[in-house]
Amino acid sequence: MPCDYDIDSERGIVLSRGWGSVSDADLLTHQRRLAVDPRFSPAMNQLYDLRDVTEVEKVTSAGIRELAQHSPFGAGSRRVVLVASRVTFGLARMFQALADEKPDELRVVFDEMVEAERWIGIER
Repeated sequence: MPCDYDIDSERGIVLSRGWGSVSDADLLTHQRRLAVDPRFSPAMNQLYDLRDVTEVEKVTSAGIRELAQHSPFGAGSRRVVLVASRVTFGLARMFQALADEKPDELRVVFDEMVEAERWIGIER
């Protein structure tokens, strides 16, 4: 599966990553797995690194909408999506627009890991 995550319980951060060819099913499975992981808390922050995604032809607006509507993150959590292409940037911005109805704080960053980490509270 081209999406995975690691949970840093000590810092309260979910580090998610996508690579290769990604589909709606991959993104939704990632979200569902995360939501039921006993280490996960809705109060955690998330960095979702999509810089290694090479194809998103199977990602649809309906899939993005479902992701936004069923976010496991709660009010006050900070999330950042890190992208490297205009296509993934556009999809992440669509997600951001749809998620604005939710209490999550979400930012999309274009290829700047330090800025992304700072947004969710990781200091180097």
